[in-house]
Amino acid sequence: MVATGGSGPGALATLPAVTRRLLPLLLTGVLAAAAGCAGHDGREMVANGIGVTPESTTTTAPPTTSSLPQGTIPEGTGSEEGTAGGDGSGSGPGPAVGSVYVDTASGTVGGTGSYDLHHPQLDGLAIGHPVNEALRRPTEAVRAEFVAALSERTGEEGGASGGAEAGPGDSLRGGGTVYLLDDRLVSVVYEMRIDWAGAADVDERVDSVLVDLATGAELGLRDLFVPESPWLETIGFFVRRDLDVRLGEGVLWPDGRGLDPEASNFAVFGVTATDLVVRFPMHAVAPGVAGTPEAVVPWASLAGLVDPRGPAGHLAS
Repeated sequence: MVATGGSGPGALATLPAVTRRLLPLLLTGVLAAAAGCAGHDGREMVANGIGVTPESTTTTAPPTTSSLPQGTIPEGTGSEEGTAGGDGSGSGPGPAVGSVYVDTASGTVGGTGSYDLHHPQLDGLAIGHPVNEALRRPTEAVRAEFVAALSERTGEEGGASGGAEAGPGDSLRGGGTVYLLDDRLVSVVYEMRIDWAGAADVDERVDSVLVDLATGAELGLRDLFVPESPWLETIGFFVRRDLDVRLGEGVLWPDGRGLDPEASNFAVFGVTATDLVVRFPMHAVAPGVAGTPEAVVPWASLAGLVDPRGPAGHLAS
């Protein structure tokens, strides 16, 4: 019989010889299992950032007061390259509380034009969920415009149809890139281009979506800042300074158009863990040769202006 009331070397001596030989192996297995559980919670970075990926941070589950219907955003990993017909979400700022997959829409219009678009969707939410609908909105809007323009040009009514690649002609390409996905926000910036057959210039488009995951509401830039604070003037100052560096002196319109402190001038934007990123349509702030310029303003430059209790308060703190 094995003694059970003692401890120390004397207690080990009372164990049978076989048990004494197996005990170190059993302890080693227990310790290895404990080490394997530490530091791995199954979450990976899934947002496509534009800068240096920050160190991983601890995340919490979405608030229990969330009004989102049809389930919650599940814990999981980012989409893998080549899945869901997309490019994979890569690695970037912001810890993940859910997974992103890339959905695509492609087809031909009247046999003369083609489109190939992609947009991110949050796994675990129905395709008709308001968040996923918001993430599809920019690509669906530009596709509808493209189809309408071609239908008017060719005199054909309606519709795009899937099928083989069209011959040389008009084309629409592009889609959305995730800038941030954390337990509060999903931020996506869209870049699309239309090549009109015979046109000398490319028609480049930009758009953006920022959704508050706690409420399902789509946010504008003003929703991130303290009301009545000079946030527009401050953003305008830093944006102009960054554009001068990126584009060179004298490239911006000399009259400063497109950079006045009006919210409509900064309507296309993305957020990352470290920066506010503003995008401008072609010709908005500079000649068309500049394309769709980008300006980056660190959150540190907007200290005191970001609402600490607002949806971006955790980014500027």
